Amino acid sequence: MSADARRRHARPLWAMLCALCLSAIIAAPAPAGNAGKAAASAQRLAPDFTLTDLDGRAHSLHEMRRDGHVLLIFWATDCVYCHALLPEFKRAQARYGGRGLTVAAINIGGEHRQEVAAYVRDYGVNYLTLTERAHNLDVAQAYGVLGTPTVVLVSPAGRVLYYGHKLPDLERWLTSEPHPS
Repeated sequence: MSADARRRHARPLWAMLCALCLSAIIAAPAPAGNAGKAAASAQRLAPDFTLTDLDGRAHSLHEMRRDGHVLLIFWATDCVYCHALLPEFKRAQARYGGRGLTVAAINIGGEHRQEVAAYVRDYGVNYLTLTERAHNLDVAQAYGVLGTPTVVLVSPAGRVLYYGHKLPDLERWLTSEPHPS
């Protein structure tokens, strides 16, 4: 077979190989490390939800946003990092709670309401704690949460301003994204 003939036969094979590789790249899932950030990326609208607090009262994100920004903390009672950040979360509530920030912790550890209530009492948690075992994981999934703690700051307009694993610079966000009057 001549060199020209080999090239003519190789072209369809090469095109098929390229098409196969391209389709594999397109169909491949995003790396796990980026899945959560992609799901709740900044400036995306925050998924609305309604969950109950320790007293059984329902709270929706939509209603909480009426008071200003909402800081969502996805956590678990056995999360060492959550416990280490607890003083910062409590300070954020004390400092900004009356200035248009609602701090709402969503327990995703699967603990029963009594276990969560004991933790909140024992450690003096001073912010809203939402614990509804049947739906907390649905909310975590909607936000792309892969681990605890995951912190999400939502603007009064419902946009995700911050998504990460530590407390954001609240002063910066609360002054640059003021509550619409």
